[in-house]
Amino acid sequence: MTAVATVKGGFWPENGVSSLSQISGVGHARAQAAKALAKKGNLALREIMETLNGAAAGSAASKVLARVAASEELGGVRTIENETLVSRNTTAADVTEINADILSLSTRTYDPTPVANLDGNPLGHR
Repeated sequence: MTAVATVKGGFWPENGVSSLSQISGVGHARAQAAKALAKKGNLALREIMETLNGAAAGSAASKVLARVAASEELGGVRTIENETLVSRNTTAADVTEINADILSLSTRTYDPTPVANLDGNPLGHR
């Protein structure tokens, strides 16, 4: 579902725009997940997930980044080196880990029968 906002005044109506539509296709939760997986610390996991997407375990997952090598010199030409984040075949354990840690997070943190408490915490008190 795409949200549409009616523009009432200012820059946009003066330039012929009477409504603005939301960019369709990515919800807030999906955008947050994509941002989290785009960080360097999660790129290896992301590569494993992409490798396993639509394929059986056993496919090769590889992610290499280029970086500027450390140097004690303050100037001059720096060498570029490769940093290997992941370079191995996926396993059934990868599938189990992804299913347990990422895809089932909402079921692992949800309490269907919370016990009421005095501070109003909707998760209850145990």
